[in-house]
Amino acid sequence: MVPEFLRIINDDKQTALETEGGIISSFDIINYECSPNNFTLLQTVTSKEDLLRHMKSAHYKWKDFMSTGAVLAYKHTYL
Repeated sequence: MVPEFLRIINDDKQTALETEGGIISSFDIINYECSPNNFTLLQTVTSKEDLLRHMKSAHYKWKDFMSTGAVLAYKHTYL
């Protein structure tokens, strides 16, 4: 389901960067050559509250993808 994941996460990235202005100033998708099913998403946001607002937006399809069972593990880390 990697192609579906990449489609969803790239759509979310593009829409977030276009519509959420300064809330999300960068959004990187890192894939590991040695482990092609593992990804790290790095988002730079102005606050934890802004990230939570982003996660509730209409274009945030990641939550729907997670409900398919295709995601075996994930973790949010706030710095």
